[in-house]
Amino acid sequence: MSSRGAPPEAGGRYWKLYLIIAVGALFVFAVLKYLDALEYVYRISLSHADWHLNDLFALIVAAALAAIAVLVVHEWQLRMAITQRDQAEALAREASRYDGLTGIPNRALFQEDFARALARARASGTRLAVLVIDVDAFQQVNDVHGHAAGDAVLTTLAKRIRAMLRQEETLARLGADEFVALSPLVNESTDELFRLAERILKVAHEEIAAPNRRVQVSASIGIAKYPRDGDCEADLLRRAETALAQAKSAGKDRYALYDSTLDAHRRERLDTEVELREGLERGEIVALYQPLVDLQTLRPRGFEALARWHHPTRGLLGAPAFIPIVEDAGLVGRLLTAMLERVCADARDWPADLSVAVNLSPPQLLDPDLTDTLLSLLARMGVAASRIELEITETALLQDFDTARRTMSALREAGVRMSLDDFGTGFSSLRHLQELPIDKIKIDQSFTRRLTDDADCRKIVSSMLSLAAALGLTTVAEGVESQAEAEWLRGHGCTLGQGYLFARPMPAAAARQVAQDAASGAPFCRA
Repeated sequence: MSSRGAPPEAGGRYWKLYLIIAVGALFVFAVLKYLDALEYVYRISLSHADWHLNDLFALIVAAALAAIAVLVVHEWQLRMAITQRDQAEALAREASRYDGLTGIPNRALFQEDFARALARARASGTRLAVLVIDVDAFQQVNDVHGHAAGDAVLTTLAKRIRAMLRQEETLARLGADEFVALSPLVNESTDELFRLAERILKVAHEEIAAPNRRVQVSASIGIAKYPRDGDCEADLLRRAETALAQAKSAGKDRYALYDSTLDAHRRERLDTEVELREGLERGEIVALYQPLVDLQTLRPRGFEALARWHHPTRGLLGAPAFIPIVEDAGLVGRLLTAMLERVCADARDWPADLSVAVNLSPPQLLDPDLTDTLLSLLARMGVAASRIELEITETALLQDFDTARRTMSALREAGVRMSLDDFGTGFSSLRHLQELPIDKIKIDQSFTRRLTDDADCRKIVSSMLSLAAALGLTTVAEGVESQAEAEWLRGHGCTLGQGYLFARPMPAAAARQVAQDAASGAPFCRA
């Protein structure tokens, strides 16, 4: 407040006023006494009794006493207001040190606690651990379920983590979806620290009750230790953040202890992210096309478009080199747009009976705007929706089955084909196959590669093919690399094959030639 400190000064002025009045009154009395003025006034009052001067004097004295009483009451009220204001300011200062949503300390109070904890560790020669905890894919929770669900996730996690910490351990909220814990270490072993991290990951996995739904999330943790990883708050926190980035790049839902080599890796990753953002703007994302071949006629029936990054200095980069960065940096939407634009431009003039499959990440399937965005893009590019096939994974279905089903149904009604990728590696059930508008299932290559030497694997794949046939679904075997695999799949009713036996992923010009040959009726290969 701009008037901070004014009321105490006002109170001081009133007390000074009281003192001036009292001194002035004594001075006047002394002067009047010295001049015998009081005796003179007394004689006048006796000689002029009809003036009622005694009453006048009494009135003056009463008025003076009343004025003094008013000043005293005002002073008391002023001091009460000052006290109340000071208490309110103290409460406001205290509230400003705690997070308004979760009720735990915020960054400001954490910095104070961190400084004190570090000072104690230095003085006692003990160790201190810093754990930075981040909710994986938290923005997707807000986008898919709403901010109320996001708030429920944060408040519930804060309560769960706080409940498992010791009295001497601290938990604070650093940012939107990031927490930090301080844990004094009783010995040099990291076993106790790792057990704490594992417990935090476990409680993060438990379902969270949000408005009108239940949400399940995961978390990643980065850990730094004093004095091993730094001697000041800034260094320790920065290195815990570096370890967190390492945990996320390793697949999320895990913890990582800081390693001095991580700084170089993190800088490289951040540089790559900047280059990737610029590359998306410059159109450096290209598509390679791998044919899906009819196992009976050996003719291509479509292609899968595989994202590649044409880096200006490092050449053509495969998906593992940049897809994790795309996901961590929240660029999946921009990558999908770039891929669809590229596919539409490449395949616009290919034969109409050849579809092109594009992979869809789980968060995108749960985006309520996906249908409108995708159909608008296809209309703008002049490509029929029936030419595009979206490949989804079972992970997307597990996150929110009902939302996934609504989105898939809307896309399917518009003509977009749907394919369930990596079938058999997740948790698909008959419910998924029966209730979802799926046109095709793709048998994961981990099964295909074991067909020739694993009897149990052959039984599993045979069951998959029989189930798909009963449901009227097209089947694709991924990773076909040998004639023996192709023959077995053909003999057991698999519809399509995809793999190096037929063709490696190829650039758009080569795929165009394959498409033209297919239109002329020539077989693609003689597998």
